[in-house]
Amino acid sequence: MPALIQNHKKQEASARLKKFYSMMSQAILLSENAQGAKVWEWSGLLDRPYEEDDSQQMFDDSYAYWNKYLAPYIKTVKVEKGVYDEENSENSTATKVYFSDGSTATLKIGRCMDVYYDINGERGPNVRGKDIFTFFIATPRTFALDRPTQTHELKLWHSFDVPYLPVLYNTRVKALQGCKNEPQYCTTLLMYDNWDFKSDYPYKL
Repeated sequence: MPALIQNHKKQEASARLKKFYSMMSQAILLSENAQGAKVWEWSGLLDRPYEEDDSQQMFDDSYAYWNKYLAPYIKTVKVEKGVYDEENSENSTATKVYFSDGSTATLKIGRCMDVYYDINGERGPNVRGKDIFTFFIATPRTFALDRPTQTHELKLWHSFDVPYLPVLYNTRVKALQGCKNEPQYCTTLLMYDNWDFKSDYPYKL
């Protein structure tokens, strides 16, 4: 029975990841067509440097980014605007999107727009590599600060992707080791495996 339960969890997680990746890829493509430009060319949001004291502005901009570029193309239950907690940044919540199947996505500005997809939303364990998986959307700052020979979080000139392809994790063996070392990179391993959780996946769901 435990094996059956674990297998069901893997199948459900795989299905949700496939659906989310497809949904986001399609939404970004539609938005790029509407804007007449690739995501790293979109101006007016996220194309300026942020200082440490701009944390609330970063949260405000992530909410505006969602509403301007993605909301028209994705069905949601609700969207919450993030609020930065100056006393304890761990209590801060970036823009959070709720979907009808109970999953959620959190958007937070880094050099890219970081997207953390939680396959079961508010339910636990809320741990990267187990039920939270990392994606990136390129921004005007993603490639502008790098030379072509340097490491990129995204494929060079790729709008939406998993972490550090193809430079760091250009083989499945490297992606598996990256997942073992740092769970946020497990999304890259899952991309290699067509979003299936293989027998050597290092974390129990």
